[in-house]
Amino acid sequence: MSNMLALLGFILAVSANADIELVKDGKPAAEIVLDTNAVPGIKLAARDLQEHLEKMSGAKLEIVNAPSKTARNHVYVGENEFTAKLGYKLGDFKNSGFEIIAKDNYVILAGVDIQRSPTPFGFSGEGLKKWQEFCGEKFNYGAGGDIGIGQHNSILDIYTNDDLGTWYAVAELLEQLGVRFYAPYDNGTVIPEKKTIAVANQQLRKEAAFARREFCFYNAMRQDPEGIKWFKRIKLGNNNIIIFNHTTYDIYSSKEQKELHPEYLACDADGKPYQGFPTGAGMPRYTNPAFRKAAVNYMNKRFEADPQLTAISIGPPDGGIKMDVRDENLYGKPGDSLIQKASRYVWDFHVYLAKELKKSHPDKYLLYCSGGGANEVPENIEEFPDNIIVPFAQPYSAYMVLNSTERATLDLRKKWHAKMKTVKKAPIWDYYLYYCGYPVFFTEYLQKEMQECLPYCDGKFIEINPGAYKVEGEKNQRYRLDKYGLKHLMVYWQSKLFWDPDMDRKAMLEEYYGLFFGPAKAEMKEFHEFAEEVWCRQESRSVTETTGFLKEKDVERYFEILKRARDKAGKDTVYDKRIAQMESEMASLRTFFASLKRTGPKVEAHVAPGPVKIDGNLNKYPAEWRVTLRNNATGELPVSNKTEAVIAMPPDCSALIIGVICHEDQMDKIKSDCKLNDTFNIFDDDVVEVYVNTPERSYFKVAVNPDCVIWDESTDATIVDRDTLPVLWNPGTEAVVKKDKDRWTVEIKIPTKDMGTSKPTESKPWGIQVGRTRFTGDGGGIGWSIAPTAGPYRTLNKWGDLYVK
Repeated sequence: MSNMLALLGFILAVSANADIELVKDGKPAAEIVLDTNAVPGIKLAARDLQEHLEKMSGAKLEIVNAPSKTARNHVYVGENEFTAKLGYKLGDFKNSGFEIIAKDNYVILAGVDIQRSPTPFGFSGEGLKKWQEFCGEKFNYGAGGDIGIGQHNSILDIYTNDDLGTWYAVAELLEQLGVRFYAPYDNGTVIPEKKTIAVANQQLRKEAAFARREFCFYNAMRQDPEGIKWFKRIKLGNNNIIIFNHTTYDIYSSKEQKELHPEYLACDADGKPYQGFPTGAGMPRYTNPAFRKAAVNYMNKRFEADPQLTAISIGPPDGGIKMDVRDENLYGKPGDSLIQKASRYVWDFHVYLAKELKKSHPDKYLLYCSGGGANEVPENIEEFPDNIIVPFAQPYSAYMVLNSTERATLDLRKKWHAKMKTVKKAPIWDYYLYYCGYPVFFTEYLQKEMQECLPYCDGKFIEINPGAYKVEGEKNQRYRLDKYGLKHLMVYWQSKLFWDPDMDRKAMLEEYYGLFFGPAKAEMKEFHEFAEEVWCRQESRSVTETTGFLKEKDVERYFEILKRARDKAGKDTVYDKRIAQMESEMASLRTFFASLKRTGPKVEAHVAPGPVKIDGNLNKYPAEWRVTLRNNATGELPVSNKTEAVIAMPPDCSALIIGVICHEDQMDKIKSDCKLNDTFNIFDDDVVEVYVNTPERSYFKVAVNPDCVIWDESTDATIVDRDTLPVLWNPGTEAVVKKDKDRWTVEIKIPTKDMGTSKPTESKPWGIQVGRTRFTGDGGGIGWSIAPTAGPYRTLNKWGDLYVK
């Protein structure tokens, strides 16, 4: 009798610890229980579970609102009255998180579910009218909008930033069962075939390391339900919401505001408002008392309109900061750099806002948003307000693989942190995978980045490109994630690091190569490892025929590996289709290096007799050396304000000498506001620009304005790594400017010691571009160049071929 009791106890113990079957021999063994009043995000999670289990096994589990007596096992998706009867209550989380409870005859999948609602306001029409009535001013609602909650996808009825912990729990369970959500759309998910599916007993709890996990492709997200589903399956979402963008547009840029409040706008030396970006939008004047009052009103109304909001930026427009000329000397001495003056100016504005915010909303935060042209640590920080958070807009994560870029970025963050009493976690604004047509993998560096920033970063806002596609039978094109064949791995890996920055990278990749590419595992591992090695080379991202991180032989190897991989994968298999998708997205690489061959004119650098004294007098060069620059947009010769250039080198080619005669019929109005070397606003002046690259180095750039202010920079990774920043390249450039009643003339001498050892010859020429931009007059910026590009001067394949006889 005692032996029988012991055996019965063993059987009961085994039964209590047995896996919970969901499908048995291709037949449903459980049902999915969903609360009648579940929010759309939880309903989607339940359907996602149902659909994937059916794809795995052929069995479709029924979704019910109450557990039935006929079902052997139950899967509860989200909390409800029945999970409460089982004694379950979701634990507390500081951040995004979820739990999986599997025991006896049930599985509970639940998490922190934050599904948000929009405000009653809008960009136009009745929504805008309500907003303006609510604020008492003619504010726009466009820049801030409902960006904090993301885009509303009406098909799914969720906002893209909704934090859907229950869906994350479903995705986690499916991953336990062998599903892998590597990519969106067709063929992106690995789904194993299983006729019997069982869930192991467990009590799993996971919390995200980063609260903010956001990829954004803006309005395209409204029409891409499959892309948004993928984002939720890889557990993307925001645990709290912020407005982190160019909100000052809303305050000053509407037609009504500019008419009612011209004092809101910053002006140039002639008292005219800056054009701003987009052209005509204007620029805000942060010192104006009325503008400050309006900014406080806007800030407070945003918090009142949306109590979910935790922080807001009152950020400058796209294009950065331009100070009203009346304010420049309020924030520093005449000799101080304009960037530092602008940085002090922006800080002063934020301190004012923070003080007002403390009065009205003591539990809310102001995001410091400096903008381009004001991105130094301000020297007027006295006491750091505890309600200011400093987010970081960084170079593309992909570019941080360059040692010099990483060092400069982290050094700036350290300087900011040194000013703070307490370092508060802040978001990072990232631009992700903004490339076209070549593989970019940096899995090792990305993990290093996420581990480094965890103590002071609460996550990322990441812009990622949409792309157009056509659906058969539809007239208009649709939009979704662009080049997902090449991009998906880095998005997937980023999503994993948001939850666990210490995840085993090598194990993840090994599994990915095997599951996603099957028989072609070895070849695709070779492809990815080679592509990561290529991208992480310490060479410029600017690729020419002979310089930059990518070489022509790399392209040949890429396609050779992919051919072997497709042969191994087997024609028309899912593995072949995945590789073919990547190959098709790289098709432009086949002609990439041919397209880099320069199409501009041959340009002779004349040999200057003896040592050249730079004095601004170009009459010492023969008149026949002069070349007339053409309209950079049309290629036509100018009718007025002609520009002529002389290019010379000493016999040893130790310097490049550029002389430019800028004919000007309004010399009394010449645009030349920049007074300090290496200050970016030189490019808002009339300016002469010189670009040169060599077979050994990526391009160098020198600019000089009519007051002989000089900008010189290098884009070559070796030089930048030595000098720490592109603009810190200082080869000893000399320049002299002379002004006459109908022209200004500049003579520039650029030492070539950093440009390599080879001299420019007809067989191995250097690339050359010389341009003049004129802002004087009412025509806006117009450019002339020695090699017209119909675009930016830096369009490398349109440059001329420089040689010396």
